[in-house]
Amino acid sequence: MTVIRTDLIPNIYANPIVSVSTANVAVVTVPVLEQVVSTTGTIGTVTGSGTSGTPWTAVITVMTDVEGLATGDIITATAGTGTFAAGGVVSVKAIVGNKSISINKVGGTIPTAGDVTDISLPAISTLPTFITDGDAILFTNPGNQLTFASTTGTFVAGENISQVTSNATGVITNVLPLAIDYLAVSGTFNTANVVTGATSGATTTPTVVTGMNELLTAGVNNTNEFFYKNVDANSFELYTDANLTIGANSSAFTSATTNAGQYTVFDTVLITTP
Repeated sequence: MTVIRTDLIPNIYANPIVSVSTANVAVVTVPVLEQVVSTTGTIGTVTGSGTSGTPWTAVITVMTDVEGLATGDIITATAGTGTFAAGGVVSVKAIVGNKSISINKVGGTIPTAGDVTDISLPAISTLPTFITDGDAILFTNPGNQLTFASTTGTFVAGENISQVTSNATGVITNVLPLAIDYLAVSGTFNTANVVTGATSGATTTPTVVTGMNELLTAGVNNTNEFFYKNVDANSFELYTDANLTIGANSSAFTSATTNAGQYTVFDTVLITTP
């Protein structure tokens, strides 16, 4: 087998971000999402004493699902007429059926029988499990929005937009009163030139351009491509070289829009002969 070419193929899933720091090196923080297993449940009679030797135990029935749970998993729940109560650790003792589990609790206060909601596993990071240092990533939408005082014509979601002089282009993802959210394609929009919709023919001059738009041209060869370096379970740094020696300096950039923006990871594909 001979390797003819190595291609990087964009992953079709756009990964969300929480924030991008204004720093040298720029740090991207990703969401941490709770894993709700069952939206409902009813805690039955509670027995035991709450110690490691004789924990409080009970059976939870009327669950919407138990898939994803395993013996020993630590879980939480939102209190209703019943509650896991304060303090201590609640864990899965056993999977009783497709709608029921038994639980143990050690420490804290004794649980109360009754209904609970949102029985959940601990929150987890949204970082892709396969991503590693040196992988290429592509910023496709770091929270971009154009705000304007008025328009000629009406922009429509899904149409391409472009701006003279800056040569910035994008695709409208959402039309708001006196604002549009857009997916950047190239360049950086500014507040000095007219933006035109390719389908509607609508025009406007932005009064405000939000999002860390500089990321769209601050990467490799002035593009929106960067290289990944892990910081911790929920964040990573941006570099402009595969050796991770030249950090992306965002210290002078505009602030990223909180809880807005996406990055795309790449899958490496080897093209070979038989």
